[in-house]
Amino acid sequence: MTERSDGLTGFINRRLFITILLSTLLAAIISAVYTLTEFNIALKPRLLQKAEAVAEVVREDIELALGVGVPFDRIRGMDLYLEETAAKYPELVYVLVTGRDGELLYSGGAMDGVQAPVTGIAGAALDVDRALQAGFVSRLVDGGRDLLRLLPLGESSELQAENLQLPLAVGGHVYGAVQVGLDTGYIRTQLTDVFFDIAIVLVAVLLVSFEVVMVLVMFYVSGPLQRSESILERQAGGDFSVNDRLSGKGSIGTFISQLNRDSQQLQDSFRSALDQATGGHGGAISKPDEIPQGDGIGGRLRRLADQFNLLKVLREKQGSITDARIPLFVFAFAEELQKSFMPLFVAEYYEPNPWFDKDIMVGLPISVFMFVIAAVTPFAGRWVDRWGNKRLFFCGLVPALAGYLGCAVASGVYEIIFWRGVTALGYAIITISCQGYIAAIVTAQNRAKGMAVFVGVLMTATMCGTALGGIIADRIGYQPVFLLSAILASFAGLLAWLMLSEQVDERRKKGGGGKGSAWALARNPRYVCIVLFCAIPAKIILTGFLYYMVPLYLVTLDATQSEIGRIMMVYSLIIIPLGPVASRIADRSGQTVELVVLGTVLSGVILISLYGEASVMSMLLAVALMGAAHSILKAPLIAAAMEAAEATPEVGRTAALGLLRTSERVGSVLGPVLVASLLVVYDYGEAMAIVGTGIVLTGVVMGVYLKKSAAKEVFAS
Repeated sequence: MTERSDGLTGFINRRLFITILLSTLLAAIISAVYTLTEFNIALKPRLLQKAEAVAEVVREDIELALGVGVPFDRIRGMDLYLEETAAKYPELVYVLVTGRDGELLYSGGAMDGVQAPVTGIAGAALDVDRALQAGFVSRLVDGGRDLLRLLPLGESSELQAENLQLPLAVGGHVYGAVQVGLDTGYIRTQLTDVFFDIAIVLVAVLLVSFEVVMVLVMFYVSGPLQRSESILERQAGGDFSVNDRLSGKGSIGTFISQLNRDSQQLQDSFRSALDQATGGHGGAISKPDEIPQGDGIGGRLRRLADQFNLLKVLREKQGSITDARIPLFVFAFAEELQKSFMPLFVAEYYEPNPWFDKDIMVGLPISVFMFVIAAVTPFAGRWVDRWGNKRLFFCGLVPALAGYLGCAVASGVYEIIFWRGVTALGYAIITISCQGYIAAIVTAQNRAKGMAVFVGVLMTATMCGTALGGIIADRIGYQPVFLLSAILASFAGLLAWLMLSEQVDERRKKGGGGKGSAWALARNPRYVCIVLFCAIPAKIILTGFLYYMVPLYLVTLDATQSEIGRIMMVYSLIIIPLGPVASRIADRSGQTVELVVLGTVLSGVILISLYGEASVMSMLLAVALMGAAHSILKAPLIAAAMEAAEATPEVGRTAALGLLRTSERVGSVLGPVLVASLLVVYDYGEAMAIVGTGIVLTGVVMGVYLKKSAAKEVFAS
C-alpha cells in the first residue's frame, strides 16, 4: 500500500511539475522572442533619430556663430566641442564638420580607420548623385530637410559606422555639412546585452516558478494526497484513530475531513455502546486499559477498542517545511538585489577622510553586514524559545525594512554603513526564525533534507536576486532598488503571516551550553582545524572575492552593471545543480575530509590564476570555477565538522553547528577588509594571487594534519 500511495503521489507530482514548468518555459521563451524582436525593430530608428538630433544641435550652434560674423574656417574651440559631444554619446563614432568640397575642417571622436565620410555638398551635386547611384549614399527627406546617410563602411575599416549628414546653410549660402557617424557595432552590443538580460530573466522566472509551484503543489496536492492516503492506509489496516487537529481545503481536504468524520462517528457509536456496558461511565474512559476486563461485554469491548484504536485520538504536529519556503525565498531575494552593486553604490558617496582609504571604506558595508549577523547568530536558540518562530519573523522585519528605506534615502557613506548594519540585524533574525521553524518540524530521519531545503532556497534567491538586481540597477539606478527590496520584504511578511503556523512546537533540543560548549570544541583539534583552515577561508573568498572584488574589478574592465550581475549570478547557478551531486558523492564515498581539502585548494588555485592580464571572460571563468569548487566544498564541510564534533560528546550537534556558522560569519567579515587592505598596496590580480596562495596553504596544512591524525588513530587502534 505504501509503494502504491507513494507511486500515486509521485505520479501526480511529476506531471504537475513538468506541465507547469514547460508551460512557464514556453511562455517565457515566447515573451523573450517577442521582446527581442520589438527591441531590434525599434532600436535602430531611435538611434538614427538621436544622431540626427545631435547633428541638428551642432548645426544650429555653427549657424549661430556664422550669423554673428565668425569665419567658418576659424571657429575657436570647435574641435574640443565636437570631441566632448562625441564622448557624451557612446553610440556615436565621430562628429565632423566638412566644407563645401568635402574637406575636413573640424572633428571629434574616433577617426582611426574611418574613411572620409562624404565628398562635397554644394557645387558637388553630381558627385552626390553618382554616390547615390553607386549605392554608397542614401538620401532622406524629412520636413524639407535634405539628409545624406552613408551606408556602412567597408569591411577593411576598423570601425563600422553609418553616417548622417546635415547641410550647413545661412542666408541661402551653403558652407558645408555636419556629419555624425553612428556606430553599427553599438547596435549589436545593445542587442547582445538585451539578449543576455532576457536569458537571465528567463532563468530567474523558471527558478521562481519552481519555488512557487513546489509550495502550491505541496499545499494543495501532495500534502493533502499524502494525508488522505495515510488515513486510508490506516483505516484499511483497522486503525480508526481520530485526528482532532485535522484541517484541509479544496476537494481533497473535504475528502480527508470526511474520512476523519467517519472514524469519529465510529468512535462515537463505540462510546455509546461502552456507556451502556459500564452504566454511563464510558465518557470517563480514554484508554482501552481502563475498560473492565472479563469474558462479558466489557472484555469484548476492550478487545475491540485495542484492536481498532476506537479510543485513540491523534494530535499530530501542525506545520510543514514548505510553510517557510516561500516567505524565506521572497525575503532573501529582496536582500540579494543589492549584492551586485553594493561596492559601486558606496564608491559614489565616498569622500576622502583621514581614517580609511577608499578601498577599505567601500568594503565596510559588507563587513559590517556580516559582523552583525555573526554577533546575532549565537542568540538564535534563546530568541526562538522566547518568542516563537512566527513572531520572531515579524520582529526581524522591522529593522530590515528600516535598513532598506534608510539606504534608499542615504546621502553619505556612513549612513549607508549604519543602515546596512540595521538591515543585517533583520536579515539574521528572519533567517534564524525560518531555520528554527524548519528545525522544529523535521525529525531525525529527515533533518538533513530539511536543512538542504533551507540552503537551497537561499542559493536560489542569491542567484535570482544578484542577477536581476544588476539589471534593475542598470535601468533605474541604485537607490530605487532598495525601495523595491522594502516592497518585497513587506510581501514576505504578508506571506509569513498567512503561511507560518503558530501551532508548530517551538521547543528545541539543545546539546550543550554556551561558553562551556565553545571551550570544549576549542579543545577539539580536528574540529578547530576544519573551522580555521576551511570554513573561514571559504567565507573570505565568498565576500572578499565575489561580493567585493568582482564588481570593482569588472568596472575597471568597462563592464556594465548588467554584465556584473550576470557574472556574479553564475556562481550560484553552478552551485544549485552541482551541490546535490557533491552531497551524494560525499555520502556514498565517505571521503568528506578529502573533498573539503580538494575544494579549498581549488579555490586558492582559481584566485592565483587571476594574476596577470585579466578580461571580462577570464573573470566569468573564474567565478564559474569558484562555484564548482565551492560545490565540492559546501556539502561535505558540515558533515566533516559534525563528524569531528563527535569526538567531544558533551557538545550537542546543535551547539557544534551554531559555532561553525558563527565562525563562518567571522570569515565573511574578514573577507572585504582583507582584500581592501591588499588593494591599498597591490593591484587586483596581485591581491587575489596573495589571497589565493594563503588559501592553498591552509588547504594543504589541513590535509596534511588531518591525514596524520587519522594515521595516528589507526595506529593507536
